[in-house]
Amino acid sequence: MKKILVLLTLLILLGITACSNQDSTESYKQIDNDSTSTSEVTKEQFVLKKINLQYGNQQYTNINDDSTSRYAFEQDDRLTVSSHTIGKDYFDPPKIYVSEGKDGNWVSKDLALGELDKFGAIDGVPGGFIFADKESYTVKYLDSNNKIQVHSFVDNGIDKSWKLDKVILTSKGYALKFDKGDSVKLIICGDYQHSIDINIKFKFGSSERFDYKYVDLNSGDIIATDFSRNYILNFKTGEPQFDDLGQPKKYPHLLGDYVGKSKSGQWLYVEHSDNIVRIGYLDDELRFVDYSTIEGIPGGHLGDKYFLDGKELRMIGTYMYRGKDSVYEALIDIN
Repeated sequence: MKKILVLLTLLILLGITACSNQDSTESYKQIDNDSTSTSEVTKEQFVLKKINLQYGNQQYTNINDDSTSRYAFEQDDRLTVSSHTIGKDYFDPPKIYVSEGKDGNWVSKDLALGELDKFGAIDGVPGGFIFADKESYTVKYLDSNNKIQVHSFVDNGIDKSWKLDKVILTSKGYALKFDKGDSVKLIICGDYQHSIDINIKFKFGSSERFDYKYVDLNSGDIIATDFSRNYILNFKTGEPQFDDLGQPKKYPHLLGDYVGKSKSGQWLYVEHSDNIVRIGYLDDELRFVDYSTIEGIPGGHLGDKYFLDGKELRMIGTYMYRGKDSVYEALIDIN
């Protein structure tokens, strides 16, 4: 019994000595949203805050037509999905519809906007479509009061000599891009009465054809690619960025999407494939070197849309959920 007591006493003394030799300044990781904490904080820069795999818990359309083209947008605190069916023959003109959601629920489905003429729809816009007529282009859409609005781009000085290129993302939302030689006009979706003129004066060579990826209307910077490398153009100066040798600076070609800028001017970049989103900021050489990986977001799809609002990035897109035409919605916090 005395031997046992002696051994216990020795063990206690050894334990006290070990504790006294431990470095009390050793840092520790703590998951804490309080930025004033003096301890080392481990916090994900991009966090999936919300994922809704089927907006409104039901499909957005009752039109079961595999030939239908569909485009989802968020604007004016509502979500719209524009659809147009493809006519079976010359005597069956395409028909256009809009479904509208608010506060996470579908409030109307398949509202008819009428028929298209034989020239057909070209691209979707919030609440409607832009299509070609004989002289110019016309946008037809359902406004936030559920009233049908029609605007001809002849009023913007755009006739058929201009080419409607695509719908692109800008720092003020999605916009229509029209081309005519070196001249470009941007028209922000929802503000169809005004246009923004762009004229890149610098000549890159006759073989260069730039595809705009993103336009920052604050700085004037445009991310553009010629399908093998990227450039940063500036529509305020009409010139590209130059390298140390005075040549147009070339950046690596990235396959993902530019979706905005941080307050410090870093480009925010997203790659979306196989239900995985990789999101992060690019460095000064537009290299995707540090990113977060978020799983469980359906996709990626060509029609995915991005809406950046301060420290939140919302992603939406149309897809099939359990065999039904649906819209997914993901909200990502940016810390």
